[in-house]
Amino acid sequence: MRVAAAPADVFAALTEARGLERWFCARAASDARAGGALSLEWRGPDASREVYAGVWTEFRPALACAYRGGHAGYPGGEAGDVRLTLEPVAGGTRVAMRHTLPDGAAYDALAERYAAAWPRALARLAALWPARQEEEAP
Repeated sequence: MRVAAAPADVFAALTEARGLERWFCARAASDARAGGALSLEWRGPDASREVYAGVWTEFRPALACAYRGGHAGYPGGEAGDVRLTLEPVAGGTRVAMRHTLPDGAAYDALAERYAAAWPRALARLAALWPARQEEEAP
């Protein structure tokens, strides 16, 4: 996915609490560094009431970040690993995301849910920086 912003700006939106709250979740706390804690809360009719608690497992400013964690609502309490990579491209940043869930049939329903949810979430991220019309023309 392409975002019409510099990699440093996109990285901040992916890793800083205020940035995460603009596109991803209702409330966040982030100790933005490798090994730092990450806490995420969602609201809404389908949202879990549990607070996601994780840790930043990779933190390379403007290049890549990854976290893992979960809460009691996940099988075994684990939600898997999320990794985002950033690549500068003309007019912005290419963002690639991979969410790796633990193996097991208990995660099949979550895999389907996340396959639908992540594209919507990343579209909200991209919408923070609307592309100029001339960049969208073929």
